Amino acid sequence: MRLCKTLILFVLLGMLMAREDPFEPASKSTHNNADMLEDAVVDYFRTLKITLPTTARVLTKITLTYQDLDASVHTKEIDIGQRIDWHYPLQLSQIKALLQPETSTYEIANFEFWIRENKLYLRTTSKIQRSFILLDPYRIVIDIDRKEPTLRETLTINKKHVNQVVLNTHNKFYRFAIALDGRYDYKVAQKDNYIVVTLY
Repeated sequence: MRLCKTLILFVLLGMLMAREDPFEPASKSTHNNADMLEDAVVDYFRTLKITLPTTARVLTKITLTYQDLDASVHTKEIDIGQRIDWHYPLQLSQIKALLQPETSTYEIANFEFWIRENKLYLRTTSKIQRSFILLDPYRIVIDIDRKEPTLRETLTINKKHVNQVVLNTHNKFYRFAIALDGRYDYKVAQKDNYIVVTLY
């Protein structure tokens, strides 16, 4: 009987040791968190109502704490200095981020350029030679294989994400400089008949 109990105990210990962490749920996903974020739908901040006490008379300052692209935390203070009526709550809102994004399509020289939500598309079968960032203004530069014609054109957009697209011709490539409305992380991908830039 004692031998039987000892044998069962060894079998159970062997099953626990077979897993790297026996207390970790077996159904835990093995996908990288960054990969999962790739397809995640952004849940934007919507609205917040702040009720002040009945003794409040002057709103002197608002302090906002936010997380940056590199995960560092910063604080921004906005001086107000105006009288308020405590009967009505203060409201912080970002409603426009929830509205249906604009659908915009443009022509620049012989190329079609369009914007869908946080993705920028350039229709071309030419291969990407390189892509990089330039500052002041913040812009994504994409060099693609050149065809015969010499092309130079500036497309002013001034919409969400994109302010301007500039096309220039160099000896062996066309250069697109996409001036953005702020700083973003980004990814450039080459498809069969277009290039897609995803902004984060």
